[in-house]
Amino acid sequence: MRFYKVQILYESEGYSVVKWFTNRAEAELEFRKHQGEEDTQTFEVQEYDIPTKKTELLRWLNIYGNPDGMGFN
Repeated sequence: MRFYKVQILYESEGYSVVKWFTNRAEAELEFRKHQGEEDTQTFEVQEYDIPTKKTELLRWLNIYGNPDGMGFN
């Protein structure tokens, strides 16, 4: 299953937001929406091929998951 991630860092606030999408066009639109905002850093769209079988999904989560939330690797 393919997903696309956009990560937006709000530098003065000290936090970031991660948004997931099922198609690249929507992810690119979100990226462009925030790109160039003052005091904001927007990271390029990243593509993830997430497995659907339980064992493979668990392995994927152990690599890409994080106690602070999904999307930080």
